[in-house]
Amino acid sequence: TIAGDSAWRKYVDGLINDAEAKGLSSRVFPVTLEKAGLDIGFDVQALRWDRWTGNSTERGLRLTRELSYEFSRMLRHYIEHLKHPGEDAAALERYLEKVQVFLSHSKHDGDGVHIAQKIRDWLHQSGGLSSFFDVLDIPAGTHFSDVLDLEVKRSALVAVHTDSYSSRKWCRKEIIEAKRWNVSMIVVNSMRDVDERGFPYMGNVPIVRMDPNKTDRIEEVIGHLLDEVFKDFLWRCRIALTGDANSEALFMPRHPELISLANLPARTEVANPMVVYPDPPLGDEEEQLFQKIAPHVRLQNLTQWLTEV
Repeated sequence: TIAGDSAWRKYVDGLINDAEAKGLSSRVFPVTLEKAGLDIGFDVQALRWDRWTGNSTERGLRLTRELSYEFSRMLRHYIEHLKHPGEDAAALERYLEKVQVFLSHSKHDGDGVHIAQKIRDWLHQSGGLSSFFDVLDIPAGTHFSDVLDLEVKRSALVAVHTDSYSSRKWCRKEIIEAKRWNVSMIVVNSMRDVDERGFPYMGNVPIVRMDPNKTDRIEEVIGHLLDEVFKDFLWRCRIALTGDANSEALFMPRHPELISLANLPARTEVANPMVVYPDPPLGDEEEQLFQKIAPHVRLQNLTQWLTEV
């Protein structure tokens, strides 16, 4: 087998040693397609494809999800390295910090709690990610409003949209705070019947349909969320490397929407703020709406902005 080939083992050892020499900015991620691959004997944790259930397509999706998460960790470390050059003793500890998933859900229909609990259980069984589930994770004696505000802004958010979600004050508040802090976010559409007043700020993010009876698409939900986390870290790295050449620019990790105006400085501070967002450009109809409501705000995608700096 290839695992028993001395030249191959030497090659793999060389890759690992080269990566280790570069610190946490370079990693080798072995994928064990067959158990025999472990015979190479490298001292690096492998992704155990050979143990995963499902067909090759399902395992391929899991591999993509696992790698997206590991790449996000690397990008998070890289951003910190740009801010604080030189790895210190706490670098590995920060690298190992789990991405936290905030499970925003309504407790006023049976589906919200049930689905959020299912997602939480999946996260804990799968490892790698942590979760914030308010009933279980708010310490006794603390003000829950303060805890919720803190946890939203440092998490990736999954909004479990069931029939009563939009009618609940705290669900709406969690969405608004997530948008104001530009955190990674997706919506899980698990409605059964009618949402009497769809909350307007739940858009502009991916929406994944999941039947509330089956709750059989949790892997897809987390996969899409990790895509958003990965894109967010890529954006932050891109901006950090580009540098803020325009002090009036506000860099947003997704396309701007009207709630984005809440993050802009007062007009007395910046008369004509610039909002820079990822490609592709907004549609004409969206830009026209911004022009009617906030004509003093300039919108540019990153490519447009780079041509002017």
